[in-house]
Amino acid sequence: MMDMKKSLVCTFAVAGLLASFCSYAKNQPVAVDSKEYKVLLDPALFASNPSTAANAALQALRTRLTQLGFDKTVDGSFGAGDQDQLAYYDTPGSCTLRNLGYSLRTRQGDHDDVQFKYRHPDEELSAFTDVSGNGAHKSSKLETDVSPDSLVYAHSTKQDPASSGTPTSIGALVAQFPGGDDALSAYASQPLVAVNGLSLRQQEYDGPSADIGQSDADFTLTLWYLGSATAPAVAELSFRVEADGDAYFTTPVLQRSQVLLQAIGSLGSWNLQPSTNKTAWLYAYHAAAYPNGFCH
Repeated sequence: MMDMKKSLVCTFAVAGLLASFCSYAKNQPVAVDSKEYKVLLDPALFASNPSTAANAALQALRTRLTQLGFDKTVDGSFGAGDQDQLAYYDTPGSCTLRNLGYSLRTRQGDHDDVQFKYRHPDEELSAFTDVSGNGAHKSSKLETDVSPDSLVYAHSTKQDPASSGTPTSIGALVAQFPGGDDALSAYASQPLVAVNGLSLRQQEYDGPSADIGQSDADFTLTLWYLGSATAPAVAELSFRVEADGDAYFTTPVLQRSQVLLQAIGSLGSWNLQPSTNKTAWLYAYHAAAYPNGFCH
């Protein structure tokens, strides 16, 4: 069955999108580095004194967990953490990167890096899609992104910004992240601009954590602000679970993670429905500069 699966993947690669995948004739079992569980909350609830609101949401979470019979506790409280300026880049009109499963993000502030990422529901496909870079201080990871209604595997590399600056074309992107050459070289001339022309101020709040067995669940509230706005446009409550070096993810850890996700996803007036994610919100944003939509 596994050989058939690899054969099918390599057949699809003839189109060029997955050509690099075929070089992995004998793939090793995939192991993700961490799992991140995410739910969007109503950003209007964090317009005034976000730290206080974050801890009110945390208390609502604790109450909900008690109702669900959760056998652990969420300790600590939220305090202001890292702040960065973000921008995501893609080709206006066609959104080539997004349509092929990729994204490009820059950060400046408490972090200063550029990230190239591939996301797909198939764990092996994501793991064996090459996203390698050639910059300084580069690091790669494979992570599971879980929301109440979706699960994808995210394979990414982040590295220091290049001396040449943010890539202004897909060709320039591939020059900084040559792992994307096979899938993206045909689009080298296409320009890259900030998605919907937006620069985002990201403020994180962190501190709470839950011992869920062999691993911990570390919580973060992430707020996105547009321009000089004082009220956030996006609010996301998430928790990250790192893989245990010996046991990977034990069954109790996975079960408790699902209870935590269920609790966050059922916080009543705190939740923003329908569920989506921050990047999907960004692409769907109605910007005056793109009246027909950034992706058309």
